[in-house]
Amino acid sequence: MDSQILHKAAFLLHECHEPEQVVVERLKDYFPHLTLTERERFVSEAWDQVHSAAVDTL
Repeated sequence: MDSQILHKAAFLLHECHEPEQVVVERLKDYFPHLTLTERERFVSEAWDQVHSAAVDTL
């Protein structure tokens, strides 16, 4: 389940170009059982993945 949440957060950040706070809120729609703290953690991890992937392609 964690990988699905992380994948959705990364998708919203990278493909949909959503700001971090919007992704935190949108994850609640997809995974209503997550707390705010959990959603923030997943978005932070996804942000790190998305941006380190971008650096690796330079």
